[in-house]
Amino acid sequence: MHRSGTSMLAGTIAALGSAPPKKPLRADGNNPRGYWESAPLNSANNELLAAAASSWHDWRPLDPQWLQSPAAERHRHKIKAILASEFGDQPLFFIKDPRICRFVPFMSSILAEMEIDPVALLPLRNPLEVACSLERRDGLPLAKSLLLWLRHVLDAEFHSRHMPRCFIRHERFLIDWRHHVDVAAEMTAITWPIPSDQAEMEIGRFLTADLHHERATIVELRSHRNVTPLVRAAYDILCTMADEGDSQELRDELDLMRAKFDDACDVVGAAVAAEADHLRGERDAISRAYQELGLERNALAHDRNRFVSKRAVLLASSSWRRLTTPLRWMRSPSKRQK
Repeated sequence: MHRSGTSMLAGTIAALGSAPPKKPLRADGNNPRGYWESAPLNSANNELLAAAASSWHDWRPLDPQWLQSPAAERHRHKIKAILASEFGDQPLFFIKDPRICRFVPFMSSILAEMEIDPVALLPLRNPLEVACSLERRDGLPLAKSLLLWLRHVLDAEFHSRHMPRCFIRHERFLIDWRHHVDVAAEMTAITWPIPSDQAEMEIGRFLTADLHHERATIVELRSHRNVTPLVRAAYDILCTMADEGDSQELRDELDLMRAKFDDACDVVGAAVAAEADHLRGERDAISRAYQELGLERNALAHDRNRFVSKRAVLLASSSWRRLTTPLRWMRSPSKRQK
């Protein structure tokens, strides 16, 4: 899920020798130490979601039938080529993009075609912190961000069950990353190319507490008016999975939650999406009008500056001085007295 510590985890395992993408997204103010995402893959994944009538901030489920359609097949070939270009024949590499939570089976099938065996490292962060971070970065309402969190974590959990995997709690990873990378290696049968004691200095420079901007307690999560019982229950179960291990009982509970969430999306999702489309249309119209007014303002400013320049040239010219000499003489009492 976005804003869940995926970049911190990616930077850590990069220091442990897992190969990063060749063309990463540039760091910015929101992720000053890097996103660790492939720029071309990020773009391709956005294109895939757009073709499926979705986006990175859509909390509705993707249509599984569309992901098997000829339209999706065109994106499959592009993504496969990008993966080959970005990672080549690296024996161990990581693909970091929270968008993949929405279409894990599609990406898994591409990796299978490439004879790549995936494992899943699933960061888990307090959903209220995630929502606050999305509000700060993207201006998303808390209620929407919490639904977005629920969609990503439920889909990612369900569709990664066939893989070796490890849930990693964000706040505990910051306290003791060594323990968590060791547990992740044990649970997924990964051997880190660089031992943690050799990577410790680099990771220590990268992984600092100041990266943990938004903070929320469990009490705040349980009492916040925008946090639904479904979000609270899902987080509790996923934390239990991270702390005590997976079980069929926990999976069954999450399956019931996902079914309930999907049913709710079927009932209200289309109406909410239509309203959002309408608001986006109004926003875009206002944005276009603003841009047009800006262009008109710039044109008027250009004309004003041009006329001011012409006036300055005229006032400084010898012709103007000759023409206005009598007027200047008439207005000068000292000259008339002489």
